[in-house]
Amino acid sequence: MKKVLVINSSVSQINNSDSLAMSNMFIEEYKKMNPNDEIINLDLNETKMSQKTLTRNNIAEYFNQEDSFDFIEQLKSVDKIVLNFSMVNWGIPAILKNYIDHITIANLTFTYKGSTDGNAIGLLSNIQDVQILATKGGAGTPNSAFTEYVKNIWEFLGAKVKSEIIINEMMDIPPYAEQTPIENLEKVKEQILKAVKNF
Repeated sequence: MKKVLVINSSVSQINNSDSLAMSNMFIEEYKKMNPNDEIINLDLNETKMSQKTLTRNNIAEYFNQEDSFDFIEQLKSVDKIVLNFSMVNWGIPAILKNYIDHITIANLTFTYKGSTDGNAIGLLSNIQDVQILATKGGAGTPNSAFTEYVKNIWEFLGAKVKSEIIINEMMDIPPYAEQTPIENLEKVKEQILKAVKNF
């Protein structure tokens, strides 16, 4: 039995989130194929930790049991991650950045001890795959600016990102802007179904 952590970092309302709809579809199909696997849900909108931004005024107490170590323990207990988010001003949502800052800690999720080439050694090697599901606006905005950053972070921490990143784009442009998230799933449905089989 595998443990799958599903992280929702969309800041859109639940019934209006295209990336959350992608994640829900992915998990529904995954459970059909893997009924015995454990699904753990983490909504960053509902965690106190993700509301806290690192500053010089709070750095002394920023990394603590409730906000950091408990979430790191959770990451070390799972086998796979499904992560959804949307592009916000060409970047990632603040709640996702705050989560990353809280769990990226030397000697807990990465280390330089034992490194022979000067590169960090990721300590989350238990994570076999991270499926990234993202949405963005117009086709003219670059994909790599926000999804590659997230991919690189997970790989830096030792997790594998074997699954193809799926991006549903042009969400701010008609007709997609007027459609429901369920309707917009049609654009990426085949990609999601294919990804589930390989996850």
